[in-house]
Amino acid sequence: MEQFNEESVRRVDFLPWEYDADSAEGARQRERQRALEAEGATIGAGVFIAPNAAVYCDKLTVGDRTYVAALAYLTGELTFGADCSVNPFAVVRGEIQIGDGVRIGAHTSILGFNHRMSPDAPVFTQGVFSKGIVIGDDVWVGSNATILDGVRIGSHVVIAAGAVVTKDVADWAIVAGNPARQLRDRRDG
Repeated sequence: MEQFNEESVRRVDFLPWEYDADSAEGARQRERQRALEAEGATIGAGVFIAPNAAVYCDKLTVGDRTYVAALAYLTGELTFGADCSVNPFAVVRGEIQIGDGVRIGAHTSILGFNHRMSPDAPVFTQGVFSKGIVIGDDVWVGSNATILDGVRIGSHVVIAAGAVVTKDVADWAIVAGNPARQLRDRRDG
């Protein structure tokens, strides 16, 4: 059995909110971010992107103090606002706009694309299309939730762990289930 290796598994990769830009990790982060910027990314101040996060975006914008944790998978055209977090093993793919203060739980899938499904050809030969996903400000997406293409999520929303969001979600809603449905309004206590 392979021994634990401090260099390959680091606490900050899985708890990125503990990132300190003035630490030794700061220099490694600046190098990682320069490489992403060389590919066209725009990255704000105080951002942390775990070295083992898979980031293969056509377009990437990351707002100030946003964190991408270990083993997250990011592809497509993504825009993150300030103060967001993408927790370990989350998948964010397609055309997606995310507001400020959004928390994305571990093992969540936000899929801003879909496969074409014409009956006259195999699905794998037909390519994909995207309606896109828009997520407002101050949204908490619980672990293992799935958000599908074409959905607009308002601000101040809570999406329960394991929810499958197939339709738009109004501001202040708390949604759960498969398919997700509104349980109540956050302002109702």
